[in-house]
Amino acid sequence: MSVLPLLDECCPPMSAQALPTPAADQFAPMFKALSDPIRLRLLSLIASTAEICVCDLTGAFAVTGATISHHLRVLREAGMVDSERRGTWVYYRAQRDALALLGALLTGDAAAPAADQAGLISANPDVTRLLADPLRARIVELLAGGPATTSHLVADTGAKQPNISGHLKLLREAGVVETEPRGRFTYYRLVPEALQGAALHLADLAAQARANADSFRAC
Repeated sequence: MSVLPLLDECCPPMSAQALPTPAADQFAPMFKALSDPIRLRLLSLIASTAEICVCDLTGAFAVTGATISHHLRVLREAGMVDSERRGTWVYYRAQRDALALLGALLTGDAAAPAADQAGLISANPDVTRLLADPLRARIVELLAGGPATTSHLVADTGAKQPNISGHLKLLREAGVVETEPRGRFTYYRLVPEALQGAALHLADLAAQARANADSFRAC
């Protein structure tokens, strides 16, 4: 499954407009693919060079080759990497357009200066893991349109109140949303920096892949 066909009609960043449900359903597998620490590091290794042999990837982790193959398949099926078999070895390269698409989706500024990224990028995959859930992703999209109460989110999503409250709790604990009491109501608002950190990390991977597009490694 890949969202690359959406590139020709790319959605506005979530800070400008909430995604429609079909688009959220298509983007969620990409975020889910990045929610595992091993897969996130695999993508980083692949994106840091033009292409890399699976023989170099397996030696970088204290897990079995079968486990690495599974994670690579997840990344490939999500449209994050491409692969090419040459003889007995398979070579992987990052889908730079997919990485840039995710970065632009979160902030609309996938080309932020590297100096600005240093204080925002975190190796913690919590944000991408949280966005892997379609309902949580939808909540984030709705909150990008402005602060809202639990009741607003229930009405907009059609989900049950306990489900919305549970997702908001996870988002709040991860620092993605914050609360603001207003009279007898509690409003939830997005913390832009949390999304920007995840977006810039993806954009940084895309920039590395683009810069190293011709840097073939010897096998």
